[in-house]
Amino acid sequence: MSTNNKPRLVIIISDGPMLVGTPEQVANRPAIHIPVDFPPIPLATIATTIATGVNPVVHGIVTAVTVDGETFQIRDTVASDRCFQAFWTQSGLHTKLINWPATEGDSDVTSYEHSDVFAKAKECLEADVIGMVLPSNVREQSTPDSVREQQQELETFLSSLTHSTRVLLVHKRTNNGGHIPNARLSLCATFLVDGCAHELRRSSYLEVMGGAMYVLSGVSCPMGVKLPQWHFIKALVDCLETRVFPINPKNEETDWLQLIDKIAESKNEESIALLNQRFTTLVSVSFKKKLWKELEYNSECLIQLKGEPFERWLKILALHQQDKKIELAAAAEDLCDFYPNKLISRIAKSLLLYEAKPDEALELLKDIDPTKIAVWHALGTFGRMCFCIGLEEKGVEAIQLALHKQIVIPADRVHLALHYVNKGDFESALKSLGRIGIVGEITWQELRLRILVALQLTDQAKQVAGNILQIKPAHQQALDVLG
Repeated sequence: MSTNNKPRLVIIISDGPMLVGTPEQVANRPAIHIPVDFPPIPLATIATTIATGVNPVVHGIVTAVTVDGETFQIRDTVASDRCFQAFWTQSGLHTKLINWPATEGDSDVTSYEHSDVFAKAKECLEADVIGMVLPSNVREQSTPDSVREQQQELETFLSSLTHSTRVLLVHKRTNNGGHIPNARLSLCATFLVDGCAHELRRSSYLEVMGGAMYVLSGVSCPMGVKLPQWHFIKALVDCLETRVFPINPKNEETDWLQLIDKIAESKNEESIALLNQRFTTLVSVSFKKKLWKELEYNSECLIQLKGEPFERWLKILALHQQDKKIELAAAAEDLCDFYPNKLISRIAKSLLLYEAKPDEALELLKDIDPTKIAVWHALGTFGRMCFCIGLEEKGVEAIQLALHKQIVIPADRVHLALHYVNKGDFESALKSLGRIGIVGEITWQELRLRILVALQLTDQAKQVAGNILQIKPAHQQALDVLG
């Protein structure tokens, strides 16, 4: 075991499993396990999101290689491709990284490529920070025996560290038998922090794990990075300086639509596949984060690359959420021209009609079976329109199905909750809302307060009432709740 207080922080990232289940201890240290609520993404995206504390739509790194915006050739991603600082940027930390993406040209780190990651890491123990990405094994078949072997190798390395070294592991979850379950949240973050007991915490976002890296390395967190509210992080935040502006953030400089046009002309299949992977990832993240402007752009890039119903629908959804009526009409017309017989084309037509001409929308939607809608991301929009034109049973079925598939947006939950409120079923209404209305859109907060009052959930109602009064000081129901 190391006898000094270095390294301060060790980060180990894998797209495969490293642990059997969620053990109470890893390398004889209490482990805190947190499922990662994030869509499936490449290793380079995981590593850069951890390093920056912002999502890939902001930092811009998706894969370890990219298509150069000037030469149109495939090359390694470099530090200048990253649009947001890393936690080590200008920190003074002695940082050594192994197999980490987008580090070439970063004067704040020493970077290595190595197949035997743990052997190389043992040569770096004098550093303040060691970050390593294990070679991808996403295409390999994981077995319980291989997971146990990986855990043994991991724990042997971790045993060479002092207990004061803080550790983050990001890895694929397994069950107690060492098998990878068919679960929505496939990744897990495991923290080893001195003085903390074993915990199994509720899921959190990957960029929140990145926010924790600033704190665990002793670096002030910049604005734009969300800090987790976990007790083992909050206890350290007070020791740091106040938040600072990010160091040299920048906007994406590559004109991706122009680049896609050039690559399409060349018919370079390797470049096209790489761009497909990039924008499929960014579309998924944009939808997950409800970044409608970014979803519009990234969907358009996918349309230029592939033009399939999925990306055409997501562009329509993004335009509708931004209330871009002219662009919405054009996008719906394009979808109907390319795929006239698809159910989503009827849903897209209805989106232009349901407010001004509800009878025409009703004719288009009344015979659609929600379970037959192939593009699941259209379920919520279909359900909301059904509520508006009197097809309430279809609306409930569609949004419940979207909830089951984890592809709802806040408006879907609100429409379903309103339906249950009107039926007097306040328990179902609250369940439908999820966490919507605790903060945010004032009308959603008012709906949540109405439901909580009906259910006599006084403490929760007081919390929401207090938030409402900050926006509407004269709100009568909120005043009544707070007495």
